Amino acid sequence: MKLRKLNPLDMAFLVLSLMALVGFGLAKAGYAGVDQVIEGTHKVDISVYLIGLKTLDAEIFKVGEKSAITIRNRPVHPPMTIVKVEHWEHKASFLNKEGNGTVAFPDPAVPHAHDFIITVQDEADATKDGFVIRGNKVKIGNLVELEGFKYRAQGVVVDIKATDSASKANDK
Repeated sequence: MKLRKLNPLDMAFLVLSLMALVGFGLAKAGYAGVDQVIEGTHKVDISVYLIGLKTLDAEIFKVGEKSAITIRNRPVHPPMTIVKVEHWEHKASFLNKEGNGTVAFPDPAVPHAHDFIITVQDEADATKDGFVIRGNKVKIGNLVELEGFKYRAQGVVVDIKATDSASKANDK
């Protein structure tokens, strides 16, 4: 039997396959990337602040419903569960009579504007650098988008915290 030479395309395929196997092995061993050791899995609450959402339905967000979330233009699947909703009318600030402080009143320019803090819950991997939800690092200040049947609204993460006291063992 005659031995065949490897052409460059076959060699490239072989190298890429070996690199993929090494990467898969490292991920199974608990490494999320360069120096990103997964310390455990937590159930986390993510609070999203929606400011000045214009709607006639102030009860648009309901506890227990699912809301899709998009982080850095990447949809996170499956949708997360809404666990808490805080709502108030959007307010405008004015100087008080003495000029040394402020007072806030419902904004007369936009009577249908509302402010919300929506808390959604999901599982996240904990690293030394923070929480990672399905490949997306989530931190306070991240711009996110919530989407449901009747809404699509942009907000900012104002809090993220683990709700379980102990992490689940990393059995991945």
